[in-house]
Amino acid sequence: MQDIFPLILRARSLCSKCGGRCRPQGVLDSVDMKKVLLSWVIAAAALTGMAGCAQIKKPAAQVRAVPAGVRFDQVGSVSLYAGEPCTPQIMFNFRSAGSTVWLAAPKHETKTLTEAAKNNRRVHISGKWRRGGQSNCSYVEVASAEVTR
Repeated sequence: MQDIFPLILRARSLCSKCGGRCRPQGVLDSVDMKKVLLSWVIAAAALTGMAGCAQIKKPAAQVRAVPAGVRFDQVGSVSLYAGEPCTPQIMFNFRSAGSTVWLAAPKHETKTLTEAAKNNRRVHISGKWRRGGQSNCSYVEVASAEVTR
């Protein structure tokens, strides 16, 4: 406690020499504390705002690993494949019963599927499961595609 008393006297003497406007190094007054607090609040608000604008990545469609050659025959909705497929033939996502299947189709079926995707129509797909070059690349090669009601 006795060590602090000389420091207080020294600080008072320093302030009295410059008219009470100066402070010893490392001492903050309430105005400085408010400025520091305000800058922290602004920084926190800016970070919160930026975090709110961050885009959330959609998870990739789950692809079922089905043996090649197995028949596929289902009704569901179709959309154009967005992204880079694991094999160049894949052009569509087919959604049915809570799962998504990748589709590859020849020219005539591609026209039918593209129109169904644009108009949000349901389609009946028949085809066979195929494997791409990668191990997790299973898709259906469409044999026929019909728009349903």
